[in-house]
Amino acid sequence: MYDLTPIIGENLAKLRRKKRLSLDKLSELSGISKAMIGQIERGESNPTVNTLWKIASGLRVSFGKLIDTNQPATELVRLNDITPIIDTDGMTLVPLFSFDNDKGFEIFSVTMPPHSVHEAAGHVGGSEEYVLSFEGNLEVTMETETYTLAAGDAIRFKADQTHTYRNPSDKIVKFQTIIYYS
Repeated sequence: MYDLTPIIGENLAKLRRKKRLSLDKLSELSGISKAMIGQIERGESNPTVNTLWKIASGLRVSFGKLIDTNQPATELVRLNDITPIIDTDGMTLVPLFSFDNDKGFEIFSVTMPPHSVHEAAGHVGGSEEYVLSFEGNLEVTMETETYTLAAGDAIRFKADQTHTYRNPSDKIVKFQTIIYYS
């Protein structure tokens, strides 16, 4: 199992320097405080999923660029070998396949506890999200439209807008999301 906190910090620092952005400028672009970005870069803070999405959007990169572990071309993923990202709302996000420039997408396994709500910031412009529900009933809202997915259902939507995931039930919801970056 590997700890993503130092990986995220190192990747963030490299990306910020590569784009020649100061902490102040990235803070302005992402809406995340300069102090928090510095703490993340130093590996002193375990950021929430929303914080990472906002930083990725500010950098105009995929979420996966922040959690990339530079794995070999062939990769067997075992769920128990990955340290999940657990957000403050209880949602657990497991990065199964990080972003690959040649492919243009990343894949996550997600678990939401009963009665939880997760609001996701919009991703990079032109991105699309594909959600495949495996267990429970998941509500996905974009702007004023809400869609309910039962186990086996799937939805595709433009992900450059704020979108919300909601588990309205007393049971855990499990789904996978594929984010495609055009």
